[in-house]
Amino acid sequence: MLRTHRRKSVLAAAALVATTMLLTACQGEDTEDGGKSNGATASDSAAKGKSDDGGSGTGTGTGSESQSGEKGSKSGMVSGKWVGTVSYLAPGKYTVTDANDAEQAFFTSEDTDIEGAGKICGDADGQAATPCTEEELEAAAKKGFEATVDVKDGVAVSIIEDHTDSGNGGNGMGEGEKSGLFSGTLGYMAPGKYSLSRDGNERAFFTATDTVINGAGWICGDAETVTPCTEKDLEAAAKKGSVAVAVQVEDGVAVTIDEEHN
Repeated sequence: MLRTHRRKSVLAAAALVATTMLLTACQGEDTEDGGKSNGATASDSAAKGKSDDGGSGTGTGTGSESQSGEKGSKSGMVSGKWVGTVSYLAPGKYTVTDANDAEQAFFTSEDTDIEGAGKICGDADGQAATPCTEEELEAAAKKGFEATVDVKDGVAVSIIEDHTDSGNGGNGMGEGEKSGLFSGTLGYMAPGKYSLSRDGNERAFFTATDTVINGAGWICGDAETVTPCTEKDLEAAAKKGSVAVAVQVEDGVAVTIDEEHN
């Protein structure tokens, strides 16, 4: 009996030890699985956070660059002063072609100052230009006329008909007239005395201390902006020749000399 009891006790103890080891192993596996699960969740959350932040930043930057590019293209519209033949393209759209056959398109607006001297409107014998309408400009442009066109961002600020283009007899230089807007190639005659040549005709004029001289690359400055020039700049450019200008003259003296935009 004693031997049998001991045998039962040994078996019971062995079963208890086996059960304990089994429970310990199961708890270890649960702990490891739980750690792995939690680690994966944290990693996923971090990755998601970086993805969200990065995506938002990239989208904003791209949008800003696109908007800047559009603004840049608008500011790229032409600006400057051209002297030449104005022609009609479409309602509100015209071209001005200079002596070298270089053509520049431009638009008009309600604020465009249109002044005629016989071709657009007004009187060729008048000393002052006459305000004209858009309808008169369109009709004249379909035939063509000479003018000085001041353009800013592609839109004409002013269209001033060349007074010399309107004289009787067709000599183009308006001989005998001492006041008006005249255009042609600048020439040097003597200190303070210059000439304008066009179509084989020549007109002389003088400068004064208050004559406004504006350059656009040939008299002075560059083609990008209109630059105030000195009398010395004007004289040097006139001696070289081939400089196209528009000159506002009063009683034989230049009030303004504007270089044609090249």
